[in-house]
Formats: sequence, C-alpha cells, structure tokens
Amino acid sequence: MKLKILMDNHTEIDVYYLGEPAVSYWIETEGKAFLFDAGYSDAFLKNAETMGIDVTKAEAVLLSHSHNDHTGGLKPLLGLDFAKKPVLIAHPDALLPHDWNGMDIGSPVSREELSEKFTLQLGKEPVWLTEKLVWLGEIPHTVDFEPAYAIGTVEKDGKQQTDYIMDDTALAFVGEQGLSIITGCSHAGICNIIAYAKKLTGVEKVQSVLGGFHLFHVDERAKATISYLKEENIPELYPCHCTSFAVRAALHGACPVKEVAVGTELEWK
Repeated sequence: MKLKILMDNHTEIDVYYLGEPAVSYWIETEGKAFLFDAGYSDAFLKNAETMGIDVTKAEAVLLSHSHNDHTGGLKPLLGLDFAKKPVLIAHPDALLPHDWNGMDIGSPVSREELSEKFTLQLGKEPVWLTEKLVWLGEIPHTVDFEPAYAIGTVEKDGKQQTDYIMDDTALAFVGEQGLSIITGCSHAGICNIIAYAKKLTGVEKVQSVLGGFHLFHVDERAKATISYLKEENIPELYPCHCTSFAVRAALHGACPVKEVAVGTELEWK
C-alpha cells in the first residue's frame, strides 16, 4: 500500500505545499485508489495537483468523522468529474449537523447534495475495501483510560443531543510486517482504535500508526496513551494534525516518532 499525505497542519522545510489544520490522505493499494478525508478547504486538491495525483480516479471517498477539518473539502469535490461515480463511506452520524458553542463544525455539504455525486454507504460496521484494507466503522471503547467524551452537540431525529463523536473511525491495513493504522483525529481514542483493529483483523503486531491522536496536554490520558504505545513497541509512529508538540515530544522520549508533513509518502507491503 502506498499513502501520500495531501493535507496536514505541518509542511516540510523547502517543500512548497499548502498546509492547514486539517487532514487528507491519498491511498493506493491492490489496484484501487481511495481518498481518506478531505481537509478543510480546496487546498488538498491544489496539493494533489502539484503532486501529480488525480483524485477523480478514487474508487471511494472515506470519512474518519464529521468535523469540518476533515469534511470541508467535500464541497469542492462536488465540482469534479470522477472517472466513475464514487462511493462515499461514512458513519451515519458523520453527515448530521454538528454544533460547538453555536458554530457549525460539521460537513458543509448535506447528505442530499452528496447523494447526487456519490453513492452513499453509511453504516457502523467495518467495510473491507480490499483484501488487506478495512474501514473500521464504529470503534468500541474498551480501554479504561479512553472513555468517550463530548464535543458540542449533534442533531439527531430533530433534537440536539450531546455529541460523543461516535462516528470517529480509522483505517487498518494488514501488511506483511503487521498492521498499519491510519487515523483522522482519534476522537475514539488511539488505543481503542488499535485494540479494535487488532481484534477485527486477528493481527497482533502493529507496524505503523499515522494520524491525529487528539492529545494537546501531557495529562493523565496522554501519559497512559504513551505507556500503551510503548508497550505495543510500534516501529513506526507518525503522530500529526491534532497532536501537540508537547505530546509528541513526550511520546518521542518513550518511543521515537517519525517526521510527518504534507507530501510525506509511506509504503507498506
């Protein structure tokens, strides 16, 4: 599997791509191509063009969750001519209205608008995209220090409800050296995600973890996460996006992390 980061908060020195506080990945594996998350704006599309990547060849657009730093770029996608009508795979909650302190933080494109461009595949169960790549679906909270937490509200059945971000999910690739896990923000908890990916695939060894960990302070949850990751002995850690410098520095002291930025290319067999 080949992966290229189309969007992240960070850019490399003397490599002139656009960056924004958002995430988007381009994935190619087993003869298929996927777009995982769509950043905050059309900047990921500009980066893709500069990188020579044609996103209209995507078999499917995959969403990690609803927040607009992952769904904001869906709107400019509507203006593109895809090679064939792509599937959009997401949790059912991902296309509902989400609010935080009076601010709309959900997808800027409605389910109805998206259904005109994509074949919507909304569900909570895992989806095997290829023989080796799986969209994990709703993540169970099984790790005691990673309970669900709320960010704002979600409108369901005409009512505003506390949003525990149950739509948050990730991808897992079953490679020769173990699992490679790709996350958006890990609102579900990076350790919950790892535990579920291992259970779902039956693979115990984790080779690589890439993505946002949604950890900003070296608090008790972060310390427990670092201990968990150290125990897992993961050779390749690529924390990015919503992982603060303080947390990455603390993590690096326990289990060295890798450099990651817009344009980073990774490959797993």
